[in-house]
Amino acid sequence: MADEEGEQSEEGSWNLKRIVFFAAAALLIGAALPAQTAPQRQVVAATSSPSDSVAVIRANALLEELVRADELALRSAQPDRTVPGRIHEYFAQVHRGVPVRGAGLARQSADGVPVSVFGTTFADIDIDTDPGLDAEAALARMEALTGAARATAEPAELVIVPTMLGELVLAWSAPLQDYRTWFVDAHDGELVHRIDHFFTEAAVGSGMGITGALQKMSTWRTEEGRYEARDHLRPAEIVTMDAGGDVKRLAEIVFGVDDQLWRSLVASVDDNVWTNPAVVDGHANLGLTYDYLFKNRNWRGLDGFDGRIYSLVNLGPDAALVALYVSAPFGPEATGFLGFGEAPDDIPFVPLDVVAHEAMHGVTFSALNDRTGQGLHGENMILGPSTIRVGNDVISCGDSHSFGVGFADGAAGPYLCYDEDGNRTTSPGGRFGLFLDSGGAINEAYSDIIGTAVEFWAHPPGEGPLRADYLAGEDAGLTVRRIDRPGLLRTNGVLPYPDTMGQEFRFVAAVSGAEFVDYTRFGMKDDQWFKLENDGYKGVHWNSTILSHAFYLAIEGGPHSSGRTVEGVGVANRGQIEEAFFRALVDLAPVRVTFPIMGRLIRQAAMDLHGAGSAAFTAIDQALTAVGL
Repeated sequence: MADEEGEQSEEGSWNLKRIVFFAAAALLIGAALPAQTAPQRQVVAATSSPSDSVAVIRANALLEELVRADELALRSAQPDRTVPGRIHEYFAQVHRGVPVRGAGLARQSADGVPVSVFGTTFADIDIDTDPGLDAEAALARMEALTGAARATAEPAELVIVPTMLGELVLAWSAPLQDYRTWFVDAHDGELVHRIDHFFTEAAVGSGMGITGALQKMSTWRTEEGRYEARDHLRPAEIVTMDAGGDVKRLAEIVFGVDDQLWRSLVASVDDNVWTNPAVVDGHANLGLTYDYLFKNRNWRGLDGFDGRIYSLVNLGPDAALVALYVSAPFGPEATGFLGFGEAPDDIPFVPLDVVAHEAMHGVTFSALNDRTGQGLHGENMILGPSTIRVGNDVISCGDSHSFGVGFADGAAGPYLCYDEDGNRTTSPGGRFGLFLDSGGAINEAYSDIIGTAVEFWAHPPGEGPLRADYLAGEDAGLTVRRIDRPGLLRTNGVLPYPDTMGQEFRFVAAVSGAEFVDYTRFGMKDDQWFKLENDGYKGVHWNSTILSHAFYLAIEGGPHSSGRTVEGVGVANRGQIEEAFFRALVDLAPVRVTFPIMGRLIRQAAMDLHGAGSAAFTAIDQALTAVGL
């Protein structure tokens, strides 16, 4: 098995103070975290490794101690969906009654005995929880700084948020109409953080989809005698709306809590014979995705409770809106929705794997929020050089970065650089911090994994339309990624997608104002520097293939670029791999994850389901080891 903390030990020598519990033993690693007011405790204790008992016992003792000290509060306790006798609990960290975002522990127990504990908490928090601004003043400040109005009537929430600067800050948070939740310092009103909610890329009728194949559609006959794209045959009603090529409909639906608005956009015909391929495939493929999740993964709809599922098709040719998921609190009923535009040549981008990909974003968001109250996230950093050269651009530590789209004119701030002791510096002798949004990349990887799984469940394997493969989006003529051989595709036609840790894309960050950090357009992969057109992209789609390629290897097996060979379970047993990967995210994951921790979670899930000596566990262990996890 690979060193699960390999990536973190690389950075732990300079910028993290943490307590790490390995499965084999409890190990303490200490170092200074820049501007961090409280050290991190990172807990990774699982029965998926030998000699695990001491680590699990110590991790559980820490959890119980924090509960007694009122630093952890039980957020959820759910019976296992698959393994009898198991319980999954999530304990969220609080400080003087204020929730600490991204901090908490997930515990799995079997008949009352701890099996695994995963998560991150902060020790020795010493923050005054009396805000200088009240909730209404904080909201007004957010609106003024971002130019976006509030998205809901709910008041701002007081939280403690860890920033990318390594600081814990008392902040007010609220969703705004730019599809983001913003955080401002509760004392001075300065921006400190943000979360994106935009994830981009009864009767039975029939119609022709994008490949020309006939698709069955579950529809609803209205009292007026028309047929609507509303599936009442499945436990979760599926509603397909038609934007008619008018992208303005997207904004209307994002904030369209008015019940009559979405109803007016529901696709309909007179005779139950459908000719609009975006409506046909979008509606039918969302139904197939529901069936896969329900029949194979014991998961009901997107939210797990058969809540109504909304999608909006025919958004038009805007490349940025080819496919997307918008999470709560946006959309009809404030529960989120899916959106689909067009691939090149005016082909609606609604092939089965793409629809399932976006639907899985909904599952990920809902599963994590239901258990933990937060979505999936997690970032880490390694040190880079002091100077970067990309074409004619040369930037050095100590320089100021001019922010682009999404910031006020003239917004600028220093690049994030550190000295050898891990302290922030603006000295030319400092070294750039190179950031990886592992939580976002894992989110995208899971959407590709389930998109692939649904395609193999619904279609026979092979090449061509309506055949299952490891390519994403190919039925619409736009292959966005491939998880069998990631490197055959290149990002922006330049750098290959990675298939192992060490090949990942990392980005330079800069500070705007006092505390708000954003990714810049400068980044590095394989010692090659690149520059994007705009700031803000975190490479989450590009880095996703590290984990999704491990999924492919665990099934198909074969040689890997690392020189290792994986003994896969074979296509007849692919369900075992799908089940383990799904369990790791939906049932076990804490909110803050890195790639190595996700590897441990997947191993644990495989052992829970199939046992440590099983072919499935061996295949998963070998595949994750091959990709550096």
